[in-house]
Amino acid sequence: MFGKKEASEGLKREHYSDKIVKYRLHRLYQGSLVFVVIVAVAAALWISQKNRVYTEYVVTESNARDVAANAKTIVLGDHILTYSNDGASCFDIKGKPVWNETFEMQDPVVTVCNSTVAFGDYNGRKIYVMNTQGILGEIATNMPIRALAVAQTGVVAAVLDDSDVTWIYLYNSKGEVAVRIKTTMSQFGYPIDISLSPNNNLAMISFLAEDEGTVKSSVAFYNFGEVGQNEVDNYMSGYDYPAVVPHVCFMTSELAYAMADDRLAFYEGAQKPVSKFEVLLEDEVRSVYHNDTYVALVTYDTTGNHKYMITVYDSNGEKHLSQGFDLEYRNVIIKGENVYIYGETECSIYNLSGVEKYHGIMNTSISLLIPGDSVDRFTLVNQESVDTVELK
Repeated sequence: MFGKKEASEGLKREHYSDKIVKYRLHRLYQGSLVFVVIVAVAAALWISQKNRVYTEYVVTESNARDVAANAKTIVLGDHILTYSNDGASCFDIKGKPVWNETFEMQDPVVTVCNSTVAFGDYNGRKIYVMNTQGILGEIATNMPIRALAVAQTGVVAAVLDDSDVTWIYLYNSKGEVAVRIKTTMSQFGYPIDISLSPNNNLAMISFLAEDEGTVKSSVAFYNFGEVGQNEVDNYMSGYDYPAVVPHVCFMTSELAYAMADDRLAFYEGAQKPVSKFEVLLEDEVRSVYHNDTYVALVTYDTTGNHKYMITVYDSNGEKHLSQGFDLEYRNVIIKGENVYIYGETECSIYNLSGVEKYHGIMNTSISLLIPGDSVDRFTLVNQESVDTVELK
């Protein structure tokens, strides 16, 4: 009898154990099913939103502004900067004035890094450094200014002309000289463009020179941090090209690119940048734009289907978009996975999959377009107002 009772209790325990296992498996199955459904719905919503096309817009808010007809307007961080030969003014995203600075310049040279800007008069000897909060300082140079670059920190690099010698001066925002680099045509060539990394640790300079009757360019990197102190003139690395390199630019503190007549070159490194990838080009580049991830080139469309072609690359040389368009553009902005192209009154938005999210004619002129947090919201700036726009 005792043996039978033990066997019976063992069967009951086994029976209860099976039920618990089945219950747990059932709950796991239900949980997995719910998870799969949630993922599927989220994926469907994401694809739907990614491929969604907008056909109209509404202005949800409009704030008046009054600027001179000859003033130019650009983005300064998350603010709006308007400038002319007589001075500069900064506004928040709603068009409310933040600061105003007057100066007199014949030919302003303007350089921006995120929320910091520097103004210098070409062939003049005065530099003004500001950010979105106000003026950071004034710099007086002892030689004529030829080119400028500014870092997020307010440090300024200036190309200064001294007859047979060209100097690269590095100033802090108060005008104190931190570094001087002497360049000559025979040794380097003539510096035609310069860029500072956002953290002001590196400078990138394009030099143009003649080599036995042909034109060549050199792209040189200088390190102003501790690593560069042990190098002659802070020089870290350089690359030569059998072409003109009119434009060099840092995308981040560790990533930069150079735009040459025949190629787009990428460089990587926080201390001693090295060549990362080159994209050889067949068509003449009309314009180049970038953010911290992508570089966009605008050329004429040689297929004849459109007037222009925009091609977007990442720093590995991978092509993310090749899109023809006919809009007479003023500017191109890359924000996230979207490309904004706008002209005097016309605007097109593409994602990197080639979907034209929106195309339309605005009821006002466009001095500046500022993308919002989502593709269906952005700010339009013109001479009379700052308008918040929502796409439908």
